[in-house]
Amino acid sequence: MKYSPQQELYDQIYIASEDLGFNTYDHLPMQTENAEYPFVIVGENQFIPLSLKTAIGGQLNQTIHVWGDEDMRFTVADILNQLAQLGYQTIQTEHFRFVGRIGRQDSQIMQDTSVPNTVLNHGILTLVFNLK
Repeated sequence: MKYSPQQELYDQIYIASEDLGFNTYDHLPMQTENAEYPFVIVGENQFIPLSLKTAIGGQLNQTIHVWGDEDMRFTVADILNQLAQLGYQTIQTEHFRFVGRIGRQDSQIMQDTSVPNTVLNHGILTLVFNLK
């Protein structure tokens, strides 16, 4: 069986978000799921491979979304900050080692008005890791 570095990193970030006490999803919750704000979505990931003679190497980018209502800007910022700490460390999984690239990660908070008569705070965090 082949193991995917993307999936193992994704799973570890998802588990870490839940361990921090955040309502965490792998998709934007449907209206029928009645998700309460704030919540976290472990979203898109990207693997940029690097050819090495004897191993798999590369860079992984993991995007995390944090959603809060119009009164939760500070809460969204705090959650982003806590999740950003994951990118300051080395994450060891069963098959891979991921080293956070602090200087490469980025985050932003924007207001989203795509839902009628609603203002939401949407935080986006991109963590960057080297696969070792």
